[in-house]
Amino acid sequence: MDHPVSVALVLSKIDTLFKDADEARDGLNDETLRSTLGPLVHLVETSARVSDAIILPVSAFGFGNAVLRSQAPGEEQPSSLEDPFGAEATWLLKEGTPPRPYNLDTLVVWTLLYGLLNQITPTSPDVGSPERDLCRMLRDDLETDDRWFLTLKVRREQG
Repeated sequence: MDHPVSVALVLSKIDTLFKDADEARDGLNDETLRSTLGPLVHLVETSARVSDAIILPVSAFGFGNAVLRSQAPGEEQPSSLEDPFGAEATWLLKEGTPPRPYNLDTLVVWTLLYGLLNQITPTSPDVGSPERDLCRMLRDDLETDDRWFLTLKVRREQG
């Protein structure tokens, strides 16, 4: 593969469905994440172009910080489960509340790691190069912290 592709399937707004991170982790176990994103999971797992893939639940506002925006008269109502392509509810940050993002740092670290790994070629300098040292540091950060993501696909050999 000349240009591998890394894919993060990001499940956002989990703070609107769950009261806290523990409840979200309980409700979104590995099997639930796989089945919820089934067609996308199948696509990335079977694609020869995708070298690495994860599912990553995130929240930009943080648990307990989102409020549903009131609908204006005549405005299309948010869709129901029967119509997933209808209007989407609009969530706002509670007034006077600072955002407390959840798991976005994991997305940043994962994106940096796999973006860098995809730049390293077999002819890149070996052990001790700044690029490979940075990859090792980022990988260690993902593995040692209490990060939440579900790995779908991992390349056989990583920088």
